[in-house]
Amino acid sequence: MFTGLCQRIGAEILVAPSPDREVRTVCASDLLSDILASRQEEFVILTGMVSPQVIRTAEVVDAVGIVFVRGKALPPNVLALARARGVPVAVTDHCMFAACALLADLFHAGAAARSEPVLHGSTRPHP
Repeated sequence: MFTGLCQRIGAEILVAPSPDREVRTVCASDLLSDILASRQEEFVILTGMVSPQVIRTAEVVDAVGIVFVRGKALPPNVLALARARGVPVAVTDHCMFAACALLADLFHAGAAARSEPVLHGSTRPHP
């Protein structure tokens, strides 16, 4: 769930999810084109980009929500757009690498329980 993910990385929720959705993985990138090219489902975007385009990208890919890293201050227009579009938003002081590291075991355990590859598109078997 988005709120559980935020708790795990100490992120402050600025726009709460309604309803709280399941999260199966994250897409961590500052390049919106990488996020748009992602084939993931039920994922959260981790990014340092603070622009309205991030909110629009989350809508296009049906992301569960967005966590902004490095304690970024969000401009009022970004928060207003997130609220208007119903996109959950949170901010963590962790850098992207640390946030991913804190979440890694959470997603590895979940993927193993579902008998899925941890990385989408991976052809290697996972224990």
